[in-house]
Amino acid sequence: MFSALLASIGYAGGVVLDKIILSLNRISTRVFIPLLFAFLAGITLIFMPFLGRLDFSKLSLWYVVLFIAMLIVAIVWNIYYYEGLQKENLHEFELIMLFSPIATIIFAEIFLPAERNWGVFVAGLVASGAFLFSRLKSHHLAVSKLAKGTIFAMILISFESVLIRLLLDVFSPVILYFLRTLAVTAVFYFMYKPKLNTIPVKMIWATALSAAFGVLQMVLKFYGFKSLGVIETTMILLLGPFLVYTFSYFYFQERFHYKKDLFCAVVVVLCIIYSTLIT
Repeated sequence: MFSALLASIGYAGGVVLDKIILSLNRISTRVFIPLLFAFLAGITLIFMPFLGRLDFSKLSLWYVVLFIAMLIVAIVWNIYYYEGLQKENLHEFELIMLFSPIATIIFAEIFLPAERNWGVFVAGLVASGAFLFSRLKSHHLAVSKLAKGTIFAMILISFESVLIRLLLDVFSPVILYFLRTLAVTAVFYFMYKPKLNTIPVKMIWATALSAAFGVLQMVLKFYGFKSLGVIETTMILLLGPFLVYTFSYFYFQERFHYKKDLFCAVVVVLCIIYSTLIT
């Protein structure tokens, strides 16, 4: 559970930094995404000698297919995700991404038989629903073309969680994330052919810091998937958006709704405690 909590912090730090780099500093996604993934792979490489393990005895064509599917899904959702993050209001962007826990929980229930615990499943839906209730307003029901891309990214992110959990039967979290980021880096550099000299040095360092948050989030999330399961880890990761909204209030001057937020926080924490006690 502690690893999932740390992953929430990594998520919040990464989202806020990425928003600052892409929106406030107007860095092109065609430059930012390849650079970010290069840093992600490089930072993860540091941990490979200690934590990078692959069970060759279990490796089969099925896992190769799953790995390729994961790469395709990761490439597509990252394109739509960062385009949405750059152009959407952070508050609006996070609202759409809040549907991800519900989608992830449903996908896990369908495709991962070992995750079929109705108590945890219902608790996950309640926690996710409470978070949506605290944010949803009538004007959010209109969906723009940009928002549709973000929704598509959200669905793919949720489905990728299932693919990752299946691959963790063979790969350790560190080696799986390293191979994923390395392959995605190569694809994005080939696609975009970024001119890195167009990005200011301070933004390169900011991207490196964002990558550090990303590695913290994703690797620990992978460990959570393996030890706690996809549904319970997803519930704990709901704490990450709380941190994003707190920062958006102080930094971007976006409004807070204290009564709804307090209600949501209580519901999420109770659901996490409940799911921990019954598993």
